[in-house]
Amino acid sequence: MSDDLTYKIRPAARLIHTIGSDLIGDSYAALVELVKNSYDADATKVDIVFKYTEIDNEQALIISIKDDGHGMDFDTVINKWLVPATNDKLKRKVSKNGSRTLQGRKGIGRFAASILGQEMTLSTVDANGEKSEAVIDWRIFKTDEFLENIELLIEKKETQEASGTDILIIAKDEKYEEIVIDENGDEKVIEKIDTKLSYWNRDTLNQLVSELRKLISPFNESIEDKFKINLSFKNSPFKDIDDNIKIETYPIIKYYDYRVSGTISDKGKANLLFENNVNPEVVQTEKIEKNLEISESSKFCGEVKIDFRVFDREPEAIENLINKGLINPVSKVLMGKREARNQLNEVYGVNIYKNSFRIRPYGNKGVDWLGLDKSRVQSFADRVSNNQIVGFVTIQSEEASGLEEKSARDGLKENEFYSGLVELSQKALSELEERRYGFRLKSKKSRGETSKIQDKINTLFSLTDVKSSIGKTLSEFKIDENAIDEIENILTKEEAKKAELKEEIEKTIAIYQGQATLGKIVNFILHEGRKPLQFFNSETKIMERYLKFYRAQPTEEDYERLVKSINGFKMNSKFISTLFKRISPLAKLKREKKSDFSVIRVINESLDVFKSSIEEANIKIDIVGDERVEIFGWSEDLYIALTNLIENSVYWLGISKTVEKKIVIEVIQNKDSVIIDYKDTGPGLTDLEIESGAIFEPGYSKKIEGTGLGLAIAGEASDRLNGELSARKSDNGVNFQIEISK
Repeated sequence: MSDDLTYKIRPAARLIHTIGSDLIGDSYAALVELVKNSYDADATKVDIVFKYTEIDNEQALIISIKDDGHGMDFDTVINKWLVPATNDKLKRKVSKNGSRTLQGRKGIGRFAASILGQEMTLSTVDANGEKSEAVIDWRIFKTDEFLENIELLIEKKETQEASGTDILIIAKDEKYEEIVIDENGDEKVIEKIDTKLSYWNRDTLNQLVSELRKLISPFNESIEDKFKINLSFKNSPFKDIDDNIKIETYPIIKYYDYRVSGTISDKGKANLLFENNVNPEVVQTEKIEKNLEISESSKFCGEVKIDFRVFDREPEAIENLINKGLINPVSKVLMGKREARNQLNEVYGVNIYKNSFRIRPYGNKGVDWLGLDKSRVQSFADRVSNNQIVGFVTIQSEEASGLEEKSARDGLKENEFYSGLVELSQKALSELEERRYGFRLKSKKSRGETSKIQDKINTLFSLTDVKSSIGKTLSEFKIDENAIDEIENILTKEEAKKAELKEEIEKTIAIYQGQATLGKIVNFILHEGRKPLQFFNSETKIMERYLKFYRAQPTEEDYERLVKSINGFKMNSKFISTLFKRISPLAKLKREKKSDFSVIRVINESLDVFKSSIEEANIKIDIVGDERVEIFGWSEDLYIALTNLIENSVYWLGISKTVEKKIVIEVIQNKDSVIIDYKDTGPGLTDLEIESGAIFEPGYSKKIEGTGLGLAIAGEASDRLNGELSARKSDNGVNFQIEISK
């Protein structure tokens, strides 16, 4: 190709704003990028100063970011610092003294400084005393000039000053003109204001303090590599903004009620420690070691460090939080309740850190990347909300984790590794939620004492206590025994009249619980019916084609093909009909009278609903017991109880990696009762879940999208059979028993 056909890409000057102020998003992120540069320079501290002043009789703000790092020589300034998208840090990976993993990778973060002010001066001194200064007017990068034509003033000289870098940024509110095209296609000049100065008000400055306090991971409190951030103000127009603010982590995070912390390996092996710190005088701890599994669409994301600290927010819990030692840093006395609650409101959220620094926006208000509030709505009793948790999740580098930051510094790319991070974090938190809920149930902190619906109904319609109380009172007043007996007979007859109403209420509750169970297993029903429906859809077209051929010219081959299709329709129609029969006990809107029914028959009918799912998951079914064993009641209630148990087993066995997947149901007939012993080889239950009874509470669920209704409904259905559903300790999977009195 000849020279006159060869051209070069010539970036426009405004490219600097495209990769800088336009990309970065906000001023907080721009300041954070400059602080990260100080960290990369092996600085032990960085001082940020906001100085309010006048320049040329105009109000102005000078923002200074000064560190004591190794600085840069002249060659580094002109050949690396001023070169957009340089790969210097990407190649080096560690700082000059080798102790820090470099934060910068894309080589564009420093250009975000253009969002902070109109002018910037870089002054840097290297270890040999070479001082370089560069002056940049960001306005000139908004012209139509090509980038190669923009000239910058850069000087160097020798100095006795200590090494380090000082960046001065001048921010003003300036008017400027912009040419736009109106609706008629004509050019129009409009006047705008570049509000670099007035951007910083009381709210944004307080937000900056919060951003800086969260910037450095609390995990680094014990390491020798210290990096301090100081923020100060001079001539501040906001009198309530302190002159000097030492940037430290929030003290409130030390006074959590519950905590789970530890590591999750790149294969999903979790080594965690649960702490119950409700009473700091007697901290209860428990080691948790288990393999966490994630869905097929997700991938493990390197080693992950977890530190979740949860706070109860009831008034007495806030009082307890203060009494643990929550001190006001100014008055040096214990905080008030409102002050403590406000600080909790400032700090809550789950943060993500990489190489010691927070990745924005995780941990900001309104950023609920773990979906905690959604889970709490679905399962209020045992889940924690986003405003109850202060979380720190530390990830490895991009190469080790597969987790990539977006160029705009607004989070991680939501790839399969990110999905894995979300799932692992949710599972680690669920270990805390499970133990917290069990403790709160035992200590009556959740929502008062629990009681069954059936017990409440029995109490409501029973006049036994009333009769006893009236009889005792009348006897004390020397009332004739015959009169007392007459009153008791009247109450007994009234109680008998109410029995019919009681049964109607029980029927109504049973119908609603049946429909709720039907809703829970709708995915299984759709799965069961998918194949027949697919057959109908595809075979109809085939049948129409062969019917057309047969009408045009009848052949034996076409006839046999039509017969085959008809038989297929018969078989799949029968399957659909059978499926509807299987689920009909759950969909009934009316209950018949109670009667004797076969336990084994109902067990088989309950299992049939999940037939395809059981086969696909390779779950083995064992049913042990005498087919002649019968119990009295509504068979639908046993169907509801078993369907909920089986649905749980199919779910957990389906995602479990256990070798032997099995459900064993044994029917045992005793003199006074019938016991249905239900076992599976899934993940099982903890001793705390069993002892506290938490699993039977409405809203308690270990499934990510669980409703927490299954076992509660199963328990109530068992109660209506004059029985009781209970959980037993087991070394291999779950073990439930339904004991029904004869």
